[in-house]
Amino acid sequence: MPHIEHPVTDDSGTVRWKGPLAGTDHTAIRVPDLQIGVQWYRELLGLVVKEQGAGRAYLASPVTGHVVLALSEGGAGLDYVSFRARTPEVFEMIGRRLDEARIGADTAPSATRPDAVDALRVQLPTGHALEVLLAPDAAVGSPVEGEYRPGSIDVRTSHLQLRTTDVRGLTEFLGVLGFRSSTFVQLPNSEQFFIQFLRANEFHHQIAILTGTEGVHHIALEVDEVAFWAMLDHLSVVKRPAEYGPVRHHEGNMLSFYIRDPFGNRLELTSSMELVGFDHPPTPASHEPWFHMNMWGPQPPESWETEWM
Repeated sequence: MPHIEHPVTDDSGTVRWKGPLAGTDHTAIRVPDLQIGVQWYRELLGLVVKEQGAGRAYLASPVTGHVVLALSEGGAGLDYVSFRARTPEVFEMIGRRLDEARIGADTAPSATRPDAVDALRVQLPTGHALEVLLAPDAAVGSPVEGEYRPGSIDVRTSHLQLRTTDVRGLTEFLGVLGFRSSTFVQLPNSEQFFIQFLRANEFHHQIAILTGTEGVHHIALEVDEVAFWAMLDHLSVVKRPAEYGPVRHHEGNMLSFYIRDPFGNRLELTSSMELVGFDHPPTPASHEPWFHMNMWGPQPPESWETEWM
């Protein structure tokens, strides 16, 4: 497949960073009952409410205080996914890229997470919203006051998987924002793709795109590997059955399990993802399909294959 080129320089031509986006900042999903949703995510992951009001709650890691998930009252499925721009200059550059590509952007979204400086949103070809956020670097954080407990687990944002009948089209759209292909499967005798794993930084992927009826298949949050196994024991204590897993995915080389919230939204919890580097070339998947899904063998249930929002 052709390599999708994206500049890694600022407007003066000086290399300052690898890619314009630092990675996934947070994800917002819809829930029909905000109170039940907040209670469920607190119980399952130990997330804490950083801010709540007007039908929306921002849930943060109890360890760092960083918002990783927002719940919006009304229906189910993806509200928007947010990616943080590395600098104010990058934020402005992305706005110019969108203008040049004639992609309309909402430069004043009605709400985004606390501590945001600015944001713009675009509508993806799938109909979902993607936000580019300007906010302080989240490398250093502190617990939400009064919420930290001994043994609290640091939960971080990871990625999401979208389904679409035009994987190539969505890949090219995201290329305007700086995404690059890590791994792909091209359909036989076609210019279309079965799947694309796209990254905005040095980790293997932040968006996975798989062939299927338009929708969001899952959003993913991340913990370290020790905490991952502790979370599985936690499921047995709170009696929340996983939909699938634990497994080890080949793409990203991370541990994973999937679970559905009370409203059908699918959450993936993973261990840390593999680093491939921002300049990693697009690579065709070469193993048998079952090995990519789970290197340990057992494959997903029918619900994983056929149901999403």
